[in-house]
Amino acid sequence: MVRQLRKGNDKTGLVLANGGVVTYQNVVCLSSNPRKDGAPYPDSAPLPEMVTDVQVPEVEMKAEGDATVETYTVEFNRDGSPLRGHVVGRLKSSGYRFIANHRDERTLKELCSGDFEQVGRSGIVKVNGDGRNLFMFTTQLAKL
Repeated sequence: MVRQLRKGNDKTGLVLANGGVVTYQNVVCLSSNPRKDGAPYPDSAPLPEMVTDVQVPEVEMKAEGDATVETYTVEFNRDGSPLRGHVVGRLKSSGYRFIANHRDERTLKELCSGDFEQVGRSGIVKVNGDGRNLFMFTTQLAKL
């Protein structure tokens, strides 16, 4: 983003990032122009160090049951083919959050689809033999 701003192609940019084990969110807004009000850069963060007024769901390490996708991403091989789906979801029975990989090739293909949004879709999560949570959609998308 800094390179783009320095080239003069853009005037502002927003960078978002996750850290930890999907436990931290970071954001920075960058600009190639100074502030309009002439105020100096703040000496301290304007936000509290710890947000305490937001409910955070419990995390289920060994998730089993009906679930809903909250967010997801797909990891790709160097040749551009999909390697692994990563799903963050909620168990319908308890409301607990879980992290899982895709369970089957159809689910991986649907996670890669740019035609349909996967957030909010239902599926099933189960623990496999090596202890990993695996997620699959319960209904197939019509246009794949």
